[in-house]
Amino acid sequence: MWSSFTPPPGNIFFTDDPGNQQLADDYGVVISTSHHEPMQRATNEWNVTQLGPWDWSKNKANITRFMDEGIARAGNNESYITIGLRGLGDEAVNADNAIKLLENVIEVQRTIIKKYHGSEAAVNQVWALYKEVASYYDAGLHPPEDITLLFSDDNQGNVYRLPTKNETGRRGGTGVYFHFEYVGLPRSYKWHNTNNLAKVYKELSHAHLRGANRIWIMNVGDLKPMELPLSLAMDLAWNASSISFETIPAYLAHYAAREFGSSHADEIAEILMEHSRLIGMRRYEHITPAIYSTVNFHEAERVLARWQALAARVRSLTSLVDPDLRPAFFQLVSQPVLSGAAVHAVIINTAFNYRYALERRNSANLLASQVLSDFDAAYDLVEEWDAMLGGKWADMMSQAVFDAVEQPKRWASPARDIVANLSYVQLRQNMQFSLGNLGIYAEGSSSPIQQGRWAESVDASMPTTSFAPLLPQMDPYGPPVRTVDVFMRGDYRVPIQWALDPLPVPWLSISPLNGTLNKDRPDERLNVTIDWPSVPADFNSTLLVGIRSTPARYPYFDQIRIPVLNVRAPETFTGFPESAGYISIEAPHFFVQSNTGDSGRSANSTDPVAFAHIPNLGTRSESGSVALRPFLAARESVEEARAAKAVYPIFLFHSSADLTATVYINAGLDTDPGLKMEFSLTLDNKPANFTRVLGDYVDVPSAGAMPPEWSDQVVDQVWTKTVRLGKVDAGAHELVWRVNSPEVYLEKIVVDTGGKVAPSYLGPPETRMV
Repeated sequence: MWSSFTPPPGNIFFTDDPGNQQLADDYGVVISTSHHEPMQRATNEWNVTQLGPWDWSKNKANITRFMDEGIARAGNNESYITIGLRGLGDEAVNADNAIKLLENVIEVQRTIIKKYHGSEAAVNQVWALYKEVASYYDAGLHPPEDITLLFSDDNQGNVYRLPTKNETGRRGGTGVYFHFEYVGLPRSYKWHNTNNLAKVYKELSHAHLRGANRIWIMNVGDLKPMELPLSLAMDLAWNASSISFETIPAYLAHYAAREFGSSHADEIAEILMEHSRLIGMRRYEHITPAIYSTVNFHEAERVLARWQALAARVRSLTSLVDPDLRPAFFQLVSQPVLSGAAVHAVIINTAFNYRYALERRNSANLLASQVLSDFDAAYDLVEEWDAMLGGKWADMMSQAVFDAVEQPKRWASPARDIVANLSYVQLRQNMQFSLGNLGIYAEGSSSPIQQGRWAESVDASMPTTSFAPLLPQMDPYGPPVRTVDVFMRGDYRVPIQWALDPLPVPWLSISPLNGTLNKDRPDERLNVTIDWPSVPADFNSTLLVGIRSTPARYPYFDQIRIPVLNVRAPETFTGFPESAGYISIEAPHFFVQSNTGDSGRSANSTDPVAFAHIPNLGTRSESGSVALRPFLAARESVEEARAAKAVYPIFLFHSSADLTATVYINAGLDTDPGLKMEFSLTLDNKPANFTRVLGDYVDVPSAGAMPPEWSDQVVDQVWTKTVRLGKVDAGAHELVWRVNSPEVYLEKIVVDTGGKVAPSYLGPPETRMV
């Protein structure tokens, strides 16, 4: 256990109660100190000693004596002694030649250990390769073989480095330092658990398979909200074969039954699994109103709806839980889910409030009120937590999470929750006369925003000619339903009756066809569907549906525009046809895989290297991801790994002068300097074109050496890469996916046939597979 490092005066595990260290040893708890607090001494101990600067080149004698006292005090209690040196307060060492300085530090530390234990190697020692320290190791600073190398993640849950073959035989072995919470760049996250269980399993199972299993250190911050991911990590450390990607739901069912009994274990497990998927999309602290699109693919709506549905399941289950277990249920299930739902409601509805205000919707004001209500509800959960069990866990979840803007110190957490930038419209005021008080929002259209600022010379009796309410293309392979919102954008005291003109074709359906908007119901959604078997072959036209409303200062008339394209792939085709200018494919839905390469592996390794479905691991995919398996076999023979293929048949209805594709790869780092992650996406029979997933590492201030993509994309939980496939004719084709490493996990491929893919955070939902 590493006791927490807190700013002065802070707590000091060793001296707050001098019996702490012995008590820990009596319970079998191995005590160590954090990566920047060597030799069983806490930083706050140094802070109160007034022994001068924490600078080895200027104050070596006092620092040596300080370390000596730590080893003497630890006595024969079981310890895992942290060696090395970093700057005071978790900073880099300030030295002209840090490697030479650290060589001397480690030499002195080993002399101290020998003084009290008879041998330099008599007790466990660990050196953390954290941030800039990893670069010292890469540059040739290699400690004695009995010292455990502690590889770190990037503070965001992506392991930075794992042992290679020449490192797995070290007497001291290797381990991993992994973060479940973090204070620092690019943004702190330390409120609730935001660790996707499948991602945690991926990183830690890689560590185990690669031999980094001597010691695992989990940075949990406040322990209480991290009980579930920590439990998974501890169980995996105890028995690595007891958990797999496939069995995570079963693991949660066992966890739920253990904590709450078997009666509702399956439902609780499903709730926890969905919660894990949702937090895997993006950590709470990294969400802003601009993240999820409020315009394209109903993205923000879909995310919020999933959170609200999960919250409803929790509320309905709470009363069924044994009363004696309800405090535990609140802390482990209810509060995390309800808090997550409240955070998303506040942030996403703030975004909708802004869009609605730009559209001059009356409902912007209702959304502003809803945001404030959800903002209060979020803090109600904090107070309920604080009061539970007589305040046993008071203040544990009081961390402020709602912020407004990126501040100069942008990594820091907000000091107090705020809601900002809410917009209101004047409810008694009519819309500009030429537009009328009935607004129309066609899914994906900017029409009502553009009409929010308008020239008064427009003839209100004619349909809109500029910025018209235009739906995205409807075709047999796209979403079965498109939506249109009609809404009030004028005096709330005057209800609006609206009605559609007779529909122009019998195979078009819109529901409802008419209605009334008023102060209590200022918006109404219309669902647009098409009976595709009844559509004439090769129909390619934009349907115009008139809409009228009363009362209005002038006769109000506009037209909803519905582009319809009835194109069909051949009946013999199996795969993904183009829809509305793009194709979106979840990676597990490949049709063919093959491996024709020579294995180059040992004779007893008989399982072929091939792509496998990895369930439950996906931030942009509901079905998971794909990666090469068996894991170690794929690492053993890069030739065999490169030869494996996953094939995705696609059908294009239009030729393209420059077909492009975007691939979404589950975030991870190059853990092997000799096998950096590569991928190839090609079309048809073209040869593989392997490209690095990540660029050459560069120095990122306060983070160490990171790939150039890290600063902007690490909070997204995926790496996105764009591939140019060149000129392509219409018809059937095959996308061919290859990688060189089992650590490359593909989540989704989106093919853009003509620059028509609208921007969004999650990317387009999967298009239809036939």
